[in-house]
Amino acid sequence: MPLRVHTVDFPPPQLAAQRRINAVLARAPRLRTDPWRIEAGQRLSTWLDAAAGRLHGPRLKKRGVTVEVRAPDEDLSVPLRILRPEGPPRAVVLDIHGGGWVLGSASLNDRLNAHLARRGFCVVSIDYRLLSERRGVFIEAAIEDCLQAAYWTVGNVDQLGAADLFVAGESAGAHLAALTVLALRDRGLVDLVRGCVLAYGVYDLSGTESVRAAGRDTLLFNGPTMQADLARLAPDRDEAALRAPDVSPLYADLSGLPPALFLAGEYDPLFQDSLLMARGWAQDAEVDLIRVPETPHGFLHFGGPAARGARIAVRRWLEARLAGSAG
Repeated sequence: MPLRVHTVDFPPPQLAAQRRINAVLARAPRLRTDPWRIEAGQRLSTWLDAAAGRLHGPRLKKRGVTVEVRAPDEDLSVPLRILRPEGPPRAVVLDIHGGGWVLGSASLNDRLNAHLARRGFCVVSIDYRLLSERRGVFIEAAIEDCLQAAYWTVGNVDQLGAADLFVAGESAGAHLAALTVLALRDRGLVDLVRGCVLAYGVYDLSGTESVRAAGRDTLLFNGPTMQADLARLAPDRDEAALRAPDVSPLYADLSGLPPALFLAGEYDPLFQDSLLMARGWAQDAEVDLIRVPETPHGFLHFGGPAARGARIAVRRWLEARLAGSAG
């Protein structure tokens, strides 16, 4: 099927606002994956997660969103954070947060997920294990956690109040979401999934050409070390093994998948990942790709016109998929 590409056309005031965001990011420290930096970042992330968990619940309740934390038990060893709307949900969205596989949490995604929950979606967000060289936790652990959570969600979607399921992820979460949907397909469970939303994901752990070409002026990332940083996710694999479809979905069989929406910023060194993945996915499914000019990786979290427009575009795409399935 043809890939439908939508390029955002910012009016001059919005483009100027986006450039101001980029100017701030250009002065900010770049993300690095040295073990000591990761451990320090995870300690800070744990503190922020606890604070967010305490503060967001009451605030969201005032806006009609109920937060439920599902602790690990004998049925599922992965914690889940469930945001429920007022009234019966229109659909369930299985959310996988970003953070480079080493930072972030479900509660730190509350702001993005509440946008959907306030509009009638039940959002199930996965607190998968974060990677740590010191603790010997690598990419396979995060993949396993997301698969467990997906199987539980599929088996309990009716209890969550809806018949339809979407899978969404951003950055590292988009990588994990793609692998999760592939696993659901392989187990004959993908028919329940009405669509996937994948924002600026990583789909080739060996590094696409744009990753390898990333320079010192790259926003957010330390461009010259990006390929090496990806390789540290699975230190027991050489470059060829990093391209294996069990960790790099770009090289998987992409047939038999549900419709998908990809979002990618053109200033993101991972832009090529989204473009190639969208093209491959579109060989057998309906796919939309939103290209956002002069926008870096992670733009959903930076505010401004790109973030606002993307949230609206995602919600409208989900609603269109539901309307199509109802028709």
